[in-house]
Amino acid sequence: MPAPWVYETSDGVLVLYNGVTRASRIAKLAPGTTIGVEVIGKLRRAYAGEPKIGDLVP
Repeated sequence: MPAPWVYETSDGVLVLYNGVTRASRIAKLAPGTTIGVEVIGKLRRAYAGEPKIGDLVP
């Protein structure tokens, strides 16, 4: 399975760009498991206040 693509923001948060479904499934089926990602760029905006995948998975 290819690694999800993420952008790193100015405050160090990783924002998923490609692979959201895979990350959501891992978060739901195996909470606390880490996965490898590929950082493809940097964003200037801060995203620390935005919801995380773990916040939305029941």
